[in-house]
Amino acid sequence: MQTPTESYSKAKIAGILAETGRIFASLQATLKGIDNPIIVISSATTQEGKSTFAASLGIVAARNLTGKVLLIDCHWHAPTLHTFFNLEPKFNLEKNLTEDIQDKQVMATPYANLEIIPAPTYQEKLETTKNALEIIRQCRYDYAFTIIDSAAILSANRHMVDPIALASEADGIALTVLANQTPRQMVKKAQTMLEVSGATILGLIINQYCNPMAT
Repeated sequence: MQTPTESYSKAKIAGILAETGRIFASLQATLKGIDNPIIVISSATTQEGKSTFAASLGIVAARNLTGKVLLIDCHWHAPTLHTFFNLEPKFNLEKNLTEDIQDKQVMATPYANLEIIPAPTYQEKLETTKNALEIIRQCRYDYAFTIIDSAAILSANRHMVDPIALASEADGIALTVLANQTPRQMVKKAQTMLEVSGATILGLIINQYCNPMAT
């Protein structure tokens, strides 16, 4: 996997999706027997490529599953997931909180069978984690596969949606790790926090890994 850049060449996109396809096959095997699975994509720290992976995983899943796939951006403090699909969120959670979230917030993407709920445009004064969990519960049984992009486990901001609470609600969580940059102790700390919460860790996604045998 690669970390986000402002633009991707067709060849780079093809490479990312091919690599994501292998990861998706592994996730399917791990989640076998779970109907309408929901997974969280997170990381120990920031800037580890989790949103890029979540977006590409959504595309791959939509191509390989018969039902619809949903991406939910729960990184409300600094959302980027919508930018991968050239979308502009317009949903104000404070104004529309009592309405059916699915009818008002779900947006189509350029990819068949792939939909997205971007982060709301305003949420600072709301109970962000509680509201995010309610959105997830509303959509749980309407999609063949749901992917949640969350904040980093160890980031600290009072406005962010708690990624550990999201992981506990979901069927599993995958952690992205930036090869040769993310401190091992940070990854271990994030893993311990998730294990204590009872979350199911699906595995680690190593971004920007270079196989020394290939050089």
